[in-house]
Amino acid sequence: MNKLTHIITLVGIFSLALISGCKQQEQQAVVAPDPVIIQNGEECDLCGMYINRFPGPKGQVFERGLTHAKRFCSTRDMFAYALQPEHQHRIEHIYVHDVATAAWDEQGKAKYIDARTAFFVSGHKLNGAMGPALASFSKRADAESFIVQQGGDILTFDQIDIEVLSQMSHQAMHN
Repeated sequence: MNKLTHIITLVGIFSLALISGCKQQEQQAVVAPDPVIIQNGEECDLCGMYINRFPGPKGQVFERGLTHAKRFCSTRDMFAYALQPEHQHRIEHIYVHDVATAAWDEQGKAKYIDARTAFFVSGHKLNGAMGPALASFSKRADAESFIVQQGGDILTFDQIDIEVLSQMSHQAMHN
């Protein structure tokens, strides 16, 4: 092998190693952490209230660069945090309780689901920690059954914005 062939071979091997390393990093970033169990006495990262003292679904946010989850006493508080521009771009994983897997006042026992694929019911009769809460479900059929009993409308993750949260606050003031 002449020197040029040897250099080209080394450059090729080095390039493959770099590409392989990048792909491994991408695959590692995709692995979602497991939601954490919220212990008694833990406080909401938005309002400071004790999370497990209140009914309704809770939420968790995992941000890039942090090793712990941000925990929230209600799905509404979680969205209020997640929709802030300074947080939006850092969120890697976001979880909510599947309301169908436990009683409303025992959501600490409910299964966590990916909030981005959940169906949310807004405008229903039940209250969470901060008044109205977004009831979260892994299956649309469960959300529809909930609406039959409690009222409300189905929203997807991408449909929830500051205006939706503001309407929920307005609803709380008039009830």
